[in-house]
Amino acid sequence: MEEELKKYNLILKSITNIGKDYYSFDFEKPFDISFISGQYGVFKFTDKEVTGKKFRVFSFASGLNEDTFKIATKIISSPSDFKAKMLELKKGEVMTVDGPMGSFILEESKKAVFIAGGIGITPIRSIIKYIEHINFCNDVQLIFSESESIYPYAIEFKQMSKIKKSCVSGIEETQNAISKAINIYGNEAVYYIAGSPGFVSGIKGQLIDSDIVLSNIKFDRFSGL
Repeated sequence: MEEELKKYNLILKSITNIGKDYYSFDFEKPFDISFISGQYGVFKFTDKEVTGKKFRVFSFASGLNEDTFKIATKIISSPSDFKAKMLELKKGEVMTVDGPMGSFILEESKKAVFIAGGIGITPIRSIIKYIEHINFCNDVQLIFSESESIYPYAIEFKQMSKIKKSCVSGIEETQNAISKAINIYGNEAVYYIAGSPGFVSGIKGQLIDSDIVLSNIKFDRFSGL
């Protein structure tokens, strides 16, 4: 069954720097938008000429119960023209999103271990915000890995009562945290990995080497500037 895609207009409310090169974009939430936490869409400008790729794919960072429609991305000092123009957006200007898409969504019947690398935290934030508002009785753990120890939305996560949180940095520390989770949950949990292609491949390999079955591994790869 194919997903039904719709186009929505998004009116910018604000842009916030949430840690070095990480930026959060808050839009007015379209009244008719419908998605499942963890999904993504294709974003475009309505009135800006862009050199190079004319669109970008971003995961929705919003919780279903939030009034604001939120995405976040990493924008380095020499970004693509698309991301440079994102930073130039002013309050009231419009982007469009086609969506929703994706199957990186919560399996509510099982325990959950979320493993985020950098800006891969965005779909995981959406899912965790959803968990906070439902009667989810299974264990939830978040392992948030960031090479420079910059953790977008970390303050929000500290205030959430239903999840166990671990912020780590570097390969060894990340692998150790994941090994501890595997020892606790084994194949009783679904492992949700979101981050760069290299990050996802490395963590997926560690899980498989630890006898976690493929049906208990979900991933969302982030690539491009």
